[in-house]
Amino acid sequence: MPADELKYAPPGPGCWELDGTHFPRPVTRFHAEIFGAAMTAGFSPALRRYGSLLESLEYAFVNGLAYSCPRPVGAPKGAKGPPPKLVFKLLTWLHPEVRRRLATVATVFERKPWREELERWDREVKPASVRAHLALQAIDPARLSADELLAHLERCREQVRASITQHHSFNLPCLLPVGDYVAHATRFTGLPIGAVLQLLQGASPASAGVSDELTGVVPALRASSEARALLASRTAPAQVLAQLRALPGEAGAAVERYVERVGYRLIDGFDIGQPYALEVPEVLLNAIRGAIDDDGSAARRCAQRREQITAAVRAQVKEADRPTFDALLAEARLVYRLRDERGLYSELWTSGIARRAVLEAGARLVAAGKLPAAALFAEASWDEMKALHAGTGGPEASELAERARDRATRSVADAPPALGPGPSAPPPFEWLPPAAARAELAVFTVIQAMLKEPVCKKEPKVARGLPVSAGTYEGIARLVTGPEDFGRLQPGDVLVTRSTSAAFNIILPLLGGIVTDRGGALSHAAIVAREYGIPGVVGCRDATTLIPDGARVRVDGEAGEARVLA
Repeated sequence: MPADELKYAPPGPGCWELDGTHFPRPVTRFHAEIFGAAMTAGFSPALRRYGSLLESLEYAFVNGLAYSCPRPVGAPKGAKGPPPKLVFKLLTWLHPEVRRRLATVATVFERKPWREELERWDREVKPASVRAHLALQAIDPARLSADELLAHLERCREQVRASITQHHSFNLPCLLPVGDYVAHATRFTGLPIGAVLQLLQGASPASAGVSDELTGVVPALRASSEARALLASRTAPAQVLAQLRALPGEAGAAVERYVERVGYRLIDGFDIGQPYALEVPEVLLNAIRGAIDDDGSAARRCAQRREQITAAVRAQVKEADRPTFDALLAEARLVYRLRDERGLYSELWTSGIARRAVLEAGARLVAAGKLPAAALFAEASWDEMKALHAGTGGPEASELAERARDRATRSVADAPPALGPGPSAPPPFEWLPPAAARAELAVFTVIQAMLKEPVCKKEPKVARGLPVSAGTYEGIARLVTGPEDFGRLQPGDVLVTRSTSAAFNIILPLLGGIVTDRGGALSHAAIVAREYGIPGVVGCRDATTLIPDGARVRVDGEAGEARVLA
């Protein structure tokens, strides 16, 4: 159905706001069926552990696009805004769950539970995730019988569900200290969010594509003349990667370890409808080439610049507030890396493994003459997949092809920004006890910083948005609308795209600037720009329509604009 004929109705009571930052285009039915409940299963207990008065952030997909609705503790789903102050005060005194959460949050800033959760992530959760992913990845779906493949698909689906829950169970430990720092720092200095977030640069190496696996490749390949010759060749990327993996000794072993850990991670979003890295081998080669060519000078410049910016921002803070500022900054820097790591080691990896199984099932239908392309199988719902695999029904190939076309051509730009009654503000923070007010402000600040986009004056050949990483850069714009464009990215290009996710990390080693349609000051694109120390402008809304591919542009990360020069 054409985008302008689709009907958008609220999926439940309350105001549902479009999430174009995490889901800029429609998702597959496979993903839509899993995400909402799995996300809530992780996020709601985390909110409870930290004493938040938010019960959950409910997600639903309308025509494949994501909408979210906040659900406060004790509020009916049909509530239109907070109750009167007296009623709210009575709730804080009489409602058992509200009272329990207020008691929990009263000590949260003294206990700092995020430190323990970060330690648990490093010591237990991340290593266990790697083991689980490798075990599932070790099963070659091409060697399975029909019944075994269906069982493997179901196991993959359940691991995707569990990985989404795991990801969102760490929302509070990675976001609350950052939101608390931002809320205080902007008040202490009067500076915009983008300016105080610059001080977190360097605290999330994974956001700049740095990983133990990639770091381990560098010395082995630098020491191998054969490896260097392969990387310099113009042979087809898939062939070069295969030859690198087959090299004798440590060089081949290092590449194999790297591919084993990142080859099945999705590279564009969170959904099985998008490819994993091995399907676009040039992105893996570009990551390896970038790591080998990196002499560390860019990182040193970033560190020096961060020190200068930190000193300048800190100078804006009153002397009496500086110990508090320093302590808050230290906590934010401590947990900042968890923002991207929780996705990289959770559903981004599992979803790629699931996609491999989906493609194998699709390939068998192609061989049977029932589908023209294996990837169309990803467009089916779970029940449809089972029916198609068993040959007992399911949608026609033409219907699956239409779904694929719709997902490729429709985006959040075609959908209403909100469904249901207009959004309402949370209760005034001063109605709450001090610790609860501080925590709610921190959560509110960080959610706004991830999702809130500016409304800017329109001008031909100028994309305006939110400045998130300072500096000015001129270069060639590379319009990336999907994974098929990743191989065209060259060192020094300016990435122009709808939005990015942690899945993009392995393809962004040598960019000169980043410009996106969607996202706020704490969106992934903003984090990446700061980690690379390159100019970044996000939330422009129309950058991908205003900036032609191949145009020369000037990105101004302080003014918040990208101007087409030629």
